[in-house]
Amino acid sequence: MEHEVCICAAIKMGGLIIRGHRHDDCLRNLKARRLDAEPIVQGFITSRNRFVGREEAMRLQKAAGAKSMYSPDGELRGDILFSEDLY
Repeated sequence: MEHEVCICAAIKMGGLIIRGHRHDDCLRNLKARRLDAEPIVQGFITSRNRFVGREEAMRLQKAAGAKSMYSPDGELRGDILFSEDLY
């Protein structure tokens, strides 16, 4: 079975999920829609079309053996995933 991996950044506000290349793209989209209710959860959409938080996202990426595009040596570090790690 293929590993589940994160494919894009996303934010979740209530039942609304907004996807984007980076979390900032999602937040700008939210602002353009004039939506500003709290709380907003930053996370990712996975290859199985699930929204996951930053911590679960990092666990998924590490379990799949994914590399970071952001760090010079390609290693994923820490407990939370950043959109910069994807691309």
